Amino acid sequence: MTRYLTLDDGDKPYFPSGVIASDNLILRASAIIEGHCKRDITVKSYTERVPLTEMQRGHLSYYPVVEVTALKGRPKYGITGDNFFGPPTFTAISDLNTVDVDKEIGALTCGYSPFGAPYDALEVTYTSGWNPIPDKVKVACGLLVAALASNHNSNVKSKKDFDFSIEYFGNNLVTPEIADLLSEYVNRPMR
Repeated sequence: MTRYLTLDDGDKPYFPSGVIASDNLILRASAIIEGHCKRDITVKSYTERVPLTEMQRGHLSYYPVVEVTALKGRPKYGITGDNFFGPPTFTAISDLNTVDVDKEIGALTCGYSPFGAPYDALEVTYTSGWNPIPDKVKVACGLLVAALASNHNSNVKSKKDFDFSIEYFGNNLVTPEIADLLSEYVNRPMR
């Protein structure tokens, strides 16, 4: 699991004043961010199979794309133009320039196979994420740490100290302010 803040002096400005942060609170806040965004914010490697349209276009699930590291393609038909020898399988594509990727939004366009057949699907291994962690994510993490550290939460409906149970009005610690900070990092599938 990724930690979006540390207890170092460099990250102290991201914690609201008076908040006593701990490693456990930072881990919990980071997990809440990943759950809300439906992804890891840091640069991570992904492998996925992308179906292509008739125009040889597709879309990667996670963006921004940092780099495409490996590529395999499955032609629509075999060398002879039919499936006489069975359905085509995924084969490695050594020239990564066969695929043109819009790194900001994850859209891709692919050329044809070496035998001139269009591809039906691609298996793309790529890295996606942000390095360094954006300031908005750090601010959101600091606000979540403060919400987790405080005993008084406006979202609390009832609290029982004997068995440490807390009932919330809503089921989410992500306030509209935090959601606004994280809005550009939320994974939005295009398929």
